[in-house]
Amino acid sequence: MNNYLHSHTDLPSRRERLFIALRVPAHIQNSLRMSAEQVQGKLDFRKWTDYRDYHITLQFLGDILVSDIGQLRKALRSVTAGFQPFELQLSGWGTFGLEEAPKVLWKGVEGETDQLHLLQKRIVDATSSLGFEAELRPYSPHITIARKFLGQDPGNGDKGIFKVLPGQFLGVNSWMVQDFVLYVTQPGQAPMYGVVDTFSFS
Repeated sequence: MNNYLHSHTDLPSRRERLFIALRVPAHIQNSLRMSAEQVQGKLDFRKWTDYRDYHITLQFLGDILVSDIGQLRKALRSVTAGFQPFELQLSGWGTFGLEEAPKVLWKGVEGETDQLHLLQKRIVDATSSLGFEAELRPYSPHITIARKFLGQDPGNGDKGIFKVLPGQFLGVNSWMVQDFVLYVTQPGQAPMYGVVDTFSFS
């Protein structure tokens, strides 16, 4: 358990905002940071994600009682039994929301995505016994780069934004996924997400 939560374990009625995700390794964080820095002056988004916070969400949990985190960790440990490491790599850019004013700019992933979807399903199944519900929309793995487009569209609809975005990074853009993590949101801090626990595949 990280220091942020550990310092508050004497407050069992305290709630923390938690989510489950895949970490993005340092070499991928850095390649994404370079891509983001190339376009920050050209695209006006309200918030650019701190590169140390890049991740692939598996399940958002919401505000959880600190006293319930032990049960949650036990459920998540059960997910790792027999699960094998798998490979992912960066793919293209995408957006959510209106074409001319997207809510989210993201980078996609490809590779062994069947394993990624299986892992996400296992996690949702494991947490459902604790009362957590799956999202209604289909799971769409991505890495959020920026939120809330404020500027003028630099071209014609959504395509204008894509014209500005850099192409594929030429360095190593793949990695092996060997674990997933439980994150806590720490508003006002940088990075904003702290690791509560790591669940390595056995």
